[in-house]
Amino acid sequence: MSRNGDAGRIWTSPPGRRGGTREPSRAPAAVIVAGLVVAGVAVFAMVAATSSLQQDLAAYWIAGKARWLGLDPYVNHVATVPRLWDGVSPYRHSRFLYPPLAAELFRLLAIVPYRFAKVAFTLAALAGWLLTARIVARRPGGRAEHALAVLIGGGLWFPLYFHLERGQIDLLLMPLVLWAWLRRDRVLAPGAALALAAVFKPALLGALPVVVALGRWRWAAATLAFCGVAALAGLVIGGPALTRVYVTEVLPRAVAYGEGGTEEMLLHEGQLPLTDEDGETAELEGVSYKIALQPFDGPATASLPRRLSPRGPRWPTTVLPYPLVIAALAWAARRLPRAREPGDAVVVDDPSFDDAQLMSFTAAILACVVTSPTGWVMSFVWALPIAPFVWASVARRRLRAPLLPALSAAWLACALAPLLSGWAGVSGLALVVFAAYAADAWTDAT
Repeated sequence: MSRNGDAGRIWTSPPGRRGGTREPSRAPAAVIVAGLVVAGVAVFAMVAATSSLQQDLAAYWIAGKARWLGLDPYVNHVATVPRLWDGVSPYRHSRFLYPPLAAELFRLLAIVPYRFAKVAFTLAALAGWLLTARIVARRPGGRAEHALAVLIGGGLWFPLYFHLERGQIDLLLMPLVLWAWLRRDRVLAPGAALALAAVFKPALLGALPVVVALGRWRWAAATLAFCGVAALAGLVIGGPALTRVYVTEVLPRAVAYGEGGTEEMLLHEGQLPLTDEDGETAELEGVSYKIALQPFDGPATASLPRRLSPRGPRWPTTVLPYPLVIAALAWAARRLPRAREPGDAVVVDDPSFDDAQLMSFTAAILACVVTSPTGWVMSFVWALPIAPFVWASVARRRLRAPLLPALSAAWLACALAPLLSGWAGVSGLALVVFAAYAADAWTDAT
């Protein structure tokens, strides 16, 4: 059945795991610390929501507003409609890189004024973080201390603060993706959930080869089918012209330059309505915001392709990192033992198998971040669900030296603000490697 040679054996679960009674928390001090951490992060989030432009959220809101006006969300309309400027983009194209259906869905965000949308979106992101902690604790084998690991780990996690300051969407999608993971046996609903998340973060689809290697090809197929439905919906609602622009212009440019572009793509300087000489503030709907709060005005890229070719995009360095890394992860995932394999007459009931697969799945998502030309530090929040596998007591029982110290060191490297150019990409890749290695070793203690 598996590399451990345990075919036909039914594993039993200890108390507090699947089929058992959950143990109450034995660390009230940790609960207090987690509460203080959540309160601190919430205060920071509200400061960001009221004083920072939240650059990425501004791009989402402007795209939704553009669709209300029947305009192309991929064009920077500042020269003709000054109020449709996100306060940052100096190019003729906008910074919005998501599929047409995402632009249509962002209409819901643009119904309300931006200052209200900021607060609502930021509160939803905080709720997504808390819900992620709850889902991790309620997975098979989960415990209350695992939720505390996600919360306290988040308080130490620079990308979480960066994520809130920029107004990114990953925290809203994370509970949806984790829910799909936990319900992956049902195929259709999880496929729809993952496809919906991919509407906003297409890079999530890059994890599907690892999903297939884990034996969940039906889930992967359902996800692709629902992605087809989403693409058709975008075609019908937004029109074929918008889809054609996205496929032929936006995607190739994003692969080569991310949100940026060449000098030829720049707007004339006089077309940008700067609100101060230093360009440190921007005005949106009559409200002036700081473009970036300290210390979040530094480099945000976590892209290995950008590191490999810093002077300009090259197709080999842009395209090759993803297939090489994801192929290695798929090979490692194929080695993991499973609850059921072809020809088995029984189901192996042990949460450690689910834990190992979740680590592999999370490593694949992080790999999609660091191998993407548009990978950002803010997206490292996808590593938060594996906090219990790094810091909680379950990690010390499962992983032996030197693997656990190496995994913890990689985690801490990602948790820090980027110290050097290329730091985020290299530390992110290290976390991917050690998380995959830990997944491979996780069930050895069973």
